[in-house]
Amino acid sequence: MTAEPEPTPDVSAASPASPTAKGTRLSFLREGAIGRLVGVTGAVGVSGAMVSTSASLFLADEVGATPLMIGLFFAGRAVGEIGVDLVIGVLSDRVRDRRRLLALCTLLFAIGGLSYAGLRDYYLLLAAGVCCFGIGSTSFAQLFAYSRQLADSRGQGAAFFTGFLRSITSLSWVIGPPLAFTLIARQGFTAMYLAAAALSLVASALSRWGLPSASRPAPADSTTGGTTDSTTGGGSAANAPSTRNPFAGLDRGTAALLTAVVLLLTANMMYQINLALFVTRDLGLGQGFVGWLLGLSAALEIPALVWVGARSEKLGKRRLVVAASALATVFFCLLPLASGRTALLLLQVPNALWTAVVLSIPVVILQDRLPSRLGVASSLYSSAFKTGTLLGGLVTGTVATWTGYTQVFWVCAALTGLAAVLLAAGAGGTGPTD
Repeated sequence: MTAEPEPTPDVSAASPASPTAKGTRLSFLREGAIGRLVGVTGAVGVSGAMVSTSASLFLADEVGATPLMIGLFFAGRAVGEIGVDLVIGVLSDRVRDRRRLLALCTLLFAIGGLSYAGLRDYYLLLAAGVCCFGIGSTSFAQLFAYSRQLADSRGQGAAFFTGFLRSITSLSWVIGPPLAFTLIARQGFTAMYLAAAALSLVASALSRWGLPSASRPAPADSTTGGTTDSTTGGGSAANAPSTRNPFAGLDRGTAALLTAVVLLLTANMMYQINLALFVTRDLGLGQGFVGWLLGLSAALEIPALVWVGARSEKLGKRRLVVAASALATVFFCLLPLASGRTALLLLQVPNALWTAVVLSIPVVILQDRLPSRLGVASSLYSSAFKTGTLLGGLVTGTVATWTGYTQVFWVCAALTGLAAVLLAAGAGGTGPTD
């Protein structure tokens, strides 16, 4: 569900490509605290993948929801979650210890899993989803912000570290969907949601007692017009963000970038909502194959994420997002033409490539533009994700109701094509680190 970035200048003397820098990165990743952060990221990723990829099938089979009701369900949840995400993002920049907030978010996700294990009423599920999964899902934004703080405090490149953690999330998606659909096929939805809740409880405990403290950044935001020292990251006090309005100073380039991200994430959410129904209803393939499709794509994302994180500064972050948008358009144009298992499996290669970029690079670009408001920057990206969920649910439900599940992917192609044009034309703007 990143877009997941442009790197902050490395405070170490070695260049990012030097052997010394690579050795420092390996030593950093071997720390015990980083292992626990990987554990939190993995537990959050697996539980989130289990819940999100099976939700449409759960509503259709267990609740008896129509395609339009399914779309409205995702849209309704997204409306509540967007506001929650922004509020928690602002709050996280003001609390002294982000780890406690992360522990609370993952705990609420666990409560959401327990609720879905027992409830089968459409409206009660919607309410529980907004309250529990809504707040709980902000754990992804908090992980972005916390990992950026930790990388900066340890002198590590932000894009590399974010890409590394995103690869853990992708690995979680290799495990999560097959595990979810296997549990559903053998034990039912109740067992699946209980397993997701248990993983979230593990993440909550590790967040509270297993993660190291990370110092807070103090540089000026690039969107306010201030300059940032390439070595220290310092900035003038005059350019510090307003404490009254945490969203002050966002320029048109940032707003346009967010618009393109919303388009891309809308298409991605439409794909996630529609895939299980397209495969099982239109193509007549089994539920288990859906999990393997999602798992394969996530497995292919892992090396792509690491490579993108290491090379994004050299290749250009905005350039990578433009290329990913164009590739996504090709993918969605080919998907409706696929009718067998082999074609669907092969199409996961371009799917993995474009999502690896979109789910890792934009959040780093936003963090680079708002270095003293990492919680706000991460929540802006997460809110763009939730806006994509909102629009994706509405569009998927409407298109599937009137034209069928296959036609949904043509709309996805139009959205990603528009994002590619927007970014290629330079409407996304560039910041000092783009």
